[in-house]
Amino acid sequence: MNSGTIRQDRSRTLSLIIKEEVMNRTMNFQVIVLSAVMGMVFIMTGIGHADSQGVSHGHKQVTGVVTTEKGGILTVKTPTGNYTLTENGSRRHGHAVPKVGDEVTMMLDENNAVIEAHPKGEEGTHHFYTGKLVYMGKMNKEIKLETSEGEKVFPLGRLEIKTKPIEEGAMVTVEVNEGGTVIDLHRASYDEHNLTVSKTIE
Repeated sequence: MNSGTIRQDRSRTLSLIIKEEVMNRTMNFQVIVLSAVMGMVFIMTGIGHADSQGVSHGHKQVTGVVTTEKGGILTVKTPTGNYTLTENGSRRHGHAVPKVGDEVTMMLDENNAVIEAHPKGEEGTHHFYTGKLVYMGKMNKEIKLETSEGEKVFPLGRLEIKTKPIEEGAMVTVEVNEGGTVIDLHRASYDEHNLTVSKTIE
């Protein structure tokens, strides 16, 4: 074999090795991209399912029995402690006022304050609206949001909501009970922008 043929063979072999290496890298890149896309699909599926759960992030549900009523204040005994409800709160939410011995399901916020109570087994549908906070009324107990569906005004259910340190113009998400009253407010996360969701609270 002459040296010219040997060089051509080496050149072809080197060319084949380079082509094979390029193909392997291309396939590896495609596998990485496919894995990333599949991972995003699974993550987005998880986000969608999180919105269909019955309790908001940071909230918890407890069930108890009304043990006493005194002056419009109801005491509810639960496995984790006693909580108080007001008769007016039940009326505002459109529920019958529970009587001593009745079972109730309560929703607690991140500070263990009761933000909602239902007679056990009675469902309520909560709606979540995300938008820019236009104002939180100082005199009137209401909040105004600029959402993708236009401006929305809701009454506030609790004065504590007005004390949250959220400035006007911030993106927020409000939780509105079946009576149309805001029972919770927090800064919107990235996934919540332009979100309107309904959840069934049991």
